[in-house]
Amino acid sequence: MNKMRCIGRDVIHNFFSRRLLVFCVFQFTILHYYADSIKQYAIAVQYPAAPWVLPFMGQNVYFQFVYGISVVYFYSNVPFMPRYEMYVFMRQGRMWWMSAKLLRIWISAVMLAAATFILSILPLVPHLEWTIQWGRLYHSLALTDAGAVHHVKLFFPYELINENSALTTVLLLFIVMFIITGLTGTVMFALGIGIGRMAAMLAGTFLAILSVVFANLYLWQEWLGFVSPFSWIDLLLLYGKVCRPAPSLTLICVGTVISGMLLYAFSLRAVRRKNLKWIEEE
Repeated sequence: MNKMRCIGRDVIHNFFSRRLLVFCVFQFTILHYYADSIKQYAIAVQYPAAPWVLPFMGQNVYFQFVYGISVVYFYSNVPFMPRYEMYVFMRQGRMWWMSAKLLRIWISAVMLAAATFILSILPLVPHLEWTIQWGRLYHSLALTDAGAVHHVKLFFPYELINENSALTTVLLLFIVMFIITGLTGTVMFALGIGIGRMAAMLAGTFLAILSVVFANLYLWQEWLGFVSPFSWIDLLLLYGKVCRPAPSLTLICVGTVISGMLLYAFSLRAVRRKNLKWIEEE
């Protein structure tokens, strides 16, 4: 019980930090850039927008890239070894300490996905309608050329609206964002503790850049969709509407479990065999 309370305090202390503030600034900036044009359209037609705009944001490669870079920045202090952690490490033991840090990564992944969803709604205030449906505004943008006429900066594909209900779509997106956020943090932690912090940063940045590479090469290199995690934010890719073959949510979940197990084993091997270097608190 004491160990679980220690993990809880560790999660709270490290989540609500300067890195979270920078993450939120990055996210709100790009979300506001695109959502503001939707708000202006809502004002023009005098009809409010539903709060389910995030799945449409996911279609945009720039949002995918900025979200990726924001996640990499949030986890940029891997492998979480400020000098004061030395005493926690000595009390808990190597295996428990490492497991606690990985658990912290996945808990923070849920919180980062939730923060992004909340931040996607804020730019639409006060022109919101609290409905569980897609709403009339998004249907109008999907079925007419109103978006081009009013210079709306997002694309509203009807395939996305027609595939699932608004709540189901948002839930699927939340699961995907949770998975890719946690997986990215786990990759960075494993490389950070096994090789070095620079390797972790380079790997995370590479994963973020892959979304841009895939967006430009998917017609010729469809396999990139399977290894570009931040491209999965585009749910149409998972629905098989962008290219075929394409990853599915089931494949992503299975791949994440297998990858997580391998990365855990790699991290455990590294933390048992290496002489860990503690750094001064940033």
